[in-house]
Amino acid sequence: MIAETPTSTPASAFFAGLRDGLPFLLVIGPFGLMFGVAATEAGLDLFAALTFSIVVIAGASQFTALQLMVDQAPVLIVLATSLAVNLRMAMYSAALTPHLGRAPLWQRALISYFLVDATYACAAVRYEREPGWDMARKVAYFFGTVLPVCPIWYVTTVIGALVGRAI
Repeated sequence: MIAETPTSTPASAFFAGLRDGLPFLLVIGPFGLMFGVAATEAGLDLFAALTFSIVVIAGASQFTALQLMVDQAPVLIVLATSLAVNLRMAMYSAALTPHLGRAPLWQRALISYFLVDATYACAAVRYEREPGWDMARKVAYFFGTVLPVCPIWYVTTVIGALVGRAI
């Protein structure tokens, strides 16, 4: 559940986003570990596994692409399938455009990179609850949700790859 907090400044909105994103650690941690192990078992080294997570940053798509690569599917099939798995991100983006669409280009670029299931879920709920928020608070909140989600995905991917290599 999204925490009820006063959010009168961008800083307080950021910390509200951070708090709201924390419960996702229960899912992201184990999922990232599993991806790291699976990537290692598929033959990727630590650098490749981490690069995969940084470039793609979409767990379901990563697992799908990894399995197709293990099965030696053509690159076009791997890319098309991964794109299809992530089409929901286009819907997420469209849903958040009324709230974040007027942010500066560089912020929108970062938002689009970090737009994953968890950050979208938090933002969609909070923006509906806080219709009076200005752009600064909306952007700050979004990046607050990113902090406990995306870096942990990278870190747990590395841990999983190291553990997978050790196994």
